[in-house]
Amino acid sequence: MAPRAEARKRLLEAAVRTLAVEGYGGTTARSIARNGGFAPGVIYYHFEDLEDLLLAALRHTSQIRMACYEDALGSCTDATELLSRLRELYAEDMQDQGHIDAVQELFAASSTSPRLRAELLAHVEPWADFAAAAIRRLVEGTALESLVPSREIGLMAVAMFLGLQTITHLDGDRNRIESLFSTAEPVAILWDAFARGGSSPL
Repeated sequence: MAPRAEARKRLLEAAVRTLAVEGYGGTTARSIARNGGFAPGVIYYHFEDLEDLLLAALRHTSQIRMACYEDALGSCTDATELLSRLRELYAEDMQDQGHIDAVQELFAASSTSPRLRAELLAHVEPWADFAAAAIRRLVEGTALESLVPSREIGLMAVAMFLGLQTITHLDGDRNRIESLFSTAEPVAILWDAFARGGSSPL
């Protein structure tokens, strides 16, 4: 990687870590520089201002996690396999909480920043498209293929995940989503048994 690109990457990763650990209110040029091990002035060599860095950090961390999700789920056509892989990906997210916590901090701060709000809305779109594609693969070839509004359900899935993560971010209880995975397991098994068997599960 070229020196300039490597420096930019360090800045983005430091911004994500700082948001996750110190919150939006504590994320300043100085705190990012301290976490990244560089002088605060370096930020303004690569970015217009602090908000420009945070917007770029959001895009950076989202693209990294999206690549992981696409690699793991892009070929899933069975509900049980999809659920199992989602569970593994969520466990990865929890081991490296920087992404999720940083995004939550930015969502909380978006009410006071039109630029940040617009970027977060743009951030949601590819995730909704990704969820919709996963749903289309699940219903393809079933009796429900032409009836399921995959785009709308995909957006609902992303909204539900973000909502659960917001609550989790506030109280620190990370068992809710694990409970959700456990609740969904029998539903996934039934879907694969009936829908993929040629009958509607309904």
